[in-house]
Formats: sequence, C-alpha cells, structure tokens
Amino acid sequence: MRRTALLLTALALVAAACGDDVLDGGATTAAPATTQAPPTTHGGSTLPPTTEAPPPPSSTLPPTTATTAAPATTTTAAPPPSHTYEIDDSDFFPIPEPGSNGAHGSGCVVPGGSMTLTDGIWFGFATTHAGGEIGFDLACFFTGQAAIDAATEDGEEAFDFYIRNNNPTIRQVPLASDARVFYVDGATINMLETTPAAWPTASSYLPCTGQYCSVWLYVNDGVATGMVEQYLP
Repeated sequence: MRRTALLLTALALVAAACGDDVLDGGATTAAPATTQAPPTTHGGSTLPPTTEAPPPPSSTLPPTTATTAAPATTTTAAPPPSHTYEIDDSDFFPIPEPGSNGAHGSGCVVPGGSMTLTDGIWFGFATTHAGGEIGFDLACFFTGQAAIDAATEDGEEAFDFYIRNNNPTIRQVPLASDARVFYVDGATINMLETTPAAWPTASSYLPCTGQYCSVWLYVNDGVATGMVEQYLP
C-alpha cells in the first residue's frame, strides 16, 4: 500500500509539471501556432506596413465657361408701303378717295396748297402738253347727291354731275415717258390707249389740249404715270 501511494504521488507531481497539457483521458492538444507577416524592411530599417491613401474625390461640377452677352439688337421699323395709283381699265371712272370731301378721285384740294400735285388721282383740264409736262388746271368732279350739294353751295344747278373750278392756277405736272394714256375715240366714244408722245390725237372726241380737255391724272412720286380723258356730254 505504501508503494502504491508513492506511485500516485509521483504521478501527481508529473501532472502538475505538465499543466494544462494533460487532459481527460491523458490526450494532449497543442495550441495552434500564430503566423505573423514579416516586417517591411526599407534601407535596413523596419517600417510599419504602408497604407496607400485613397485618391482625392473628383469634382462633379462642370468647368466654368465665361459667357459673353450678345449685343443688343436694334430693330428699325420698315416704312409703310406707299399706295400706288394705277388706272383701272375695267372702269375708267375713279371712285371718291378718302379725304376728297365727296369729289371723285382725290378731290381738288392739294395738301398745304402746294403747286406740286401730291400722289393721288386728280381731275382737271390739260391746257398744254410740252417738254414732257402737262399744264394742269385742277378741278372737282362730283356726282349724285354730292353734285347737288356742291352746286347748291355755289348757287348753280347740277344734273348728273357737277364740276367746280374756282381756282385758275395752272400746275406743271411731269408726264412719265412710259405713262399709260387713254383718249375718248371720237367715232365710237370708246376708250383707246396711246402713248404720251402720240398724245393729243386728232382722233379724240375732246378738244385737247385746251380749257375743255378734261382728264384724270394718276400721280405717283410727283409724276403722272397715267392720264385718262374724261368724256363730257
């Protein structure tokens, strides 16, 4: 028994010397080995592991572009289109124009009393034709109620028409070389066309030129571009 007790005591001392390596059933479990990365060596010095810094964030804003303001645009209003007075060869008798005070055509009052006929359709008497100009005695031509009213004002009697001519002024009006010219045919009383150079013609019903040569002048830009004889019974 003493020998057995000594043997047990010896085993206990061995177990104490081995510590935790002695487990149940006498099996010994070794602790796993720890592996460390070798330090980084640079020029003989041991440096800690290098950590690469992240790249700076890229800007998401678009590049700034300098903008130059466009110069202000100045708009120049176009002049209103001028009215062109042309002969209507489907009806040679012109209607009253605005401002004519009831007379046919443009009336018989030139704005400002000018010696130059302004643009319009003017009735009167072609007293002369020389040097490319018409000697023109401006008058008023009324029909209908306007004729009755004008004749009453003048102490006269009106029939189908009435002519007022109380101003003896003669105006010199240029006649365009390519003007359209119509005369009253003496044989048929129809309107026939001729040229400015061939007018007046002996074929006309009217005694042109002279104080009874009644005509309409179509004036544009101060020049007669048309002339039509007016039949008077």
